[in-house]
Amino acid sequence: MSNRRALTLVEIMIAVAILGAIILPVLGLLDYSNRGTREQDVEGIAANLAKEKMNQLLYVISRTNLIDNSGTETIETIKGNDIAWKYDVYEFSNTELKFKIPKFVFHDPLSCSSGIESNPSSVIDPTPDEMSIAEIYPALAGTSLMVDICMTVRWKLPNQADYEAKNTFKLVARRTFLVTH
Repeated sequence: MSNRRALTLVEIMIAVAILGAIILPVLGLLDYSNRGTREQDVEGIAANLAKEKMNQLLYVISRTNLIDNSGTETIETIKGNDIAWKYDVYEFSNTELKFKIPKFVFHDPLSCSSGIESNPSSVIDPTPDEMSIAEIYPALAGTSLMVDICMTVRWKLPNQADYEAKNTFKLVARRTFLVTH
């Protein structure tokens, strides 16, 4: 009779248990890594969306649409993730916005010995006038020409039931509207 040695069922089960003890943590680590990558991906998407929307609010949208749509939340689904954004507009009163307007002192240039102003600082009066936009443009006294925009962006992954505080950021900007006559 030959002396052959074979694996028993017990030895196979022990080998499978050792292999399982090694592979299960590795699979858990891969899942954790994939989840972190997905969270970073959606955060980047939310940041790019917020930048795009803020640029629209600052440069494209009209004053009326900007103010009328303030406070409205919009939810967009991108790559299975819900990204919600809304903005609030805080208007400045035109009587609050004051500008310093320099006053110039004019004189006869022929009275200067060289024909050139020898003391340029004497041309500007050190006490400028201060006027509000309402005083400069009385017809626009009731229309705000400067606003602060505060945008809130939040996001959640498909497996999350609700938005988490850690997945939220705010953008703040100021917009001024030009007056054309």
